[in-house]
Amino acid sequence: MLKTRYVLASIGLLIVIFIAVMFFLPNLQVEKASKGKTYTESVFDQSKVTNVDIKMDDDDLVSILENPTEKEIVNADVTIDGETVKNVGFRTKGNLSLNSVVQMEDSDRYSWKIDFDYYQEDQDLHGLKKLALNNNYSDPTYMREYLSYELMEKMGIATPGHSYMYVTINGKEWGLYLGVEAIEETFLDTNFADGTGDLYYPDGTGSDLKWISDDIDDYTGINLKTNDNSDQSAMIKMLDVINNGGNLEEVLNVDEMLRYFAANTALVNLDHYQGDKKHNYYLYEENGVFSILPWDYNMSFGGYSGGGGRKGQAAEDEKAADQKDAATVNGDTTAANANANDDDNAEFPGGSPNMNGGAMMDMSSNFMNESIINFSITEPVSGTTLENRPLLNALLSNEEYREKYYDYLDDIATDFFSKENMTAMTTEISTLISPYVEKDPTKFYTLDEYTEATSGKETLVDFATKRADSILAQLSGDLVVEAETESSMGGAAPNIDDGEDGAPQPPNMGDGENGAAQPPNMGGGENGAAMQPPNMGDGENGAAIKPPGMNENMGSQGVANSSYSKETIILSSVLLLLLFGAMAFAHFFKRRGKRG
Repeated sequence: MLKTRYVLASIGLLIVIFIAVMFFLPNLQVEKASKGKTYTESVFDQSKVTNVDIKMDDDDLVSILENPTEKEIVNADVTIDGETVKNVGFRTKGNLSLNSVVQMEDSDRYSWKIDFDYYQEDQDLHGLKKLALNNNYSDPTYMREYLSYELMEKMGIATPGHSYMYVTINGKEWGLYLGVEAIEETFLDTNFADGTGDLYYPDGTGSDLKWISDDIDDYTGINLKTNDNSDQSAMIKMLDVINNGGNLEEVLNVDEMLRYFAANTALVNLDHYQGDKKHNYYLYEENGVFSILPWDYNMSFGGYSGGGGRKGQAAEDEKAADQKDAATVNGDTTAANANANDDDNAEFPGGSPNMNGGAMMDMSSNFMNESIINFSITEPVSGTTLENRPLLNALLSNEEYREKYYDYLDDIATDFFSKENMTAMTTEISTLISPYVEKDPTKFYTLDEYTEATSGKETLVDFATKRADSILAQLSGDLVVEAETESSMGGAAPNIDDGEDGAPQPPNMGDGENGAAQPPNMGGGENGAAMQPPNMGDGENGAAIKPPGMNENMGSQGVANSSYSKETIILSSVLLLLLFGAMAFAHFFKRRGKRG
């Protein structure tokens, strides 16, 4: 009898240990990996260039570099300023910028995506779950995107964390990048009172926010990124109000949007809602009220001059773009692909994306063009008409709101864009990053080109001061910009953005990450949704990526309620086997006792 009690006690202890491993160990691991949401200061420390060391199996790196457009996700360890996070997801990111680098004969300088919680749910770095490393493609100054986010922050817009980072991969220097926080649940929780509302990344049919119907399914390009069970009634109500009339303040954070559009207009950032591509922005709804969030500014400061033509041509171009969207949605891949090819040929003279003998062409060399400097503040669109951008049109059609928008433009012109401020900011940045630019072995531009772009005859300071003069002249009435020539921005330019979020889709690509092109068998989810491995679950609408073996029983936010690391699974399996072994032994022991 005594021995039987010992056996039963041992079984009970094993059961307790098993339960502890299954339910408590993951939480202990989270506490170890996460140190609170201090990433805005600790990870994005703007007073220095942060060192990012990425290590992975050499074969995995070779596979990525040989097939970069497949966006293969591999296991890596990432050390950021001496702090290591193991078992993270790592892959290339981008679309046209990615494809352009692919075509370079001598460059592997891709943008990268690090997903800290890819393999272990709730793993993070000081609260940060996803980090983009942007390669500063098409920007010889390395500063466009950084300064744009700085302006957005100054205007009180919720802005992703950002700072300069020097990247090495398997001990090899990859160069100076801009690290940017992904816009997803962590960002929302950090920047908003509630943080659990609906997040959208519009790109495609409906991304212009024009009224189609009261059926959300007709807006295939709205792209809900969180709360995949939401009925999206708030979105339909907002679309109804901005298109058909109503109280804007019931559905929009009006003042925030006026500040946002003032900043975007001042920056002449046209690879955006205000341009012909109608993308590269987020909408976030909380309690029925929508805010707009900034994303992808490597083509700001007049770096993107797409659209071309007058209003009539702009309308035709937009109609063609809508037909392309419809063809893709309806499964007419032949027509959609033909249009995509036509777009490529239109954007890239000769059908070649910005390459000249394998070297990069400066796509932003016309940023000091008079038509860009004098971009209209009264009808701030390019390649389209204000009526075809109902969100902006609704705001500027209201006299009170329009005057506020003008006031914010005046503030930007006299403060942020002042020669003194821009000189101080660019000098400080240049002092910080110049040693890293100099030693950057993969940079797209020579050191002389960087020096000329930052301290030569035509710099971002020159752009800002001339743009400020133009804004003030337009505000005073001394300069009148004819509306019908707004979209004539010096000819078509390639749509080169940071990458995934909203870039046009090449032939035979799926819906993909935030409206971006998607490689075969990949789920949705760039920025605002976790990366998705091949043949896995949907992953869209903010859903966490599901490693092999995870089921579809997800929480209301599209995030798995719990997850386990490989070590936890192995240990649990061993304990489970021990448990079964102990039970079998107990059964055998009892039977022997009865026989005795």
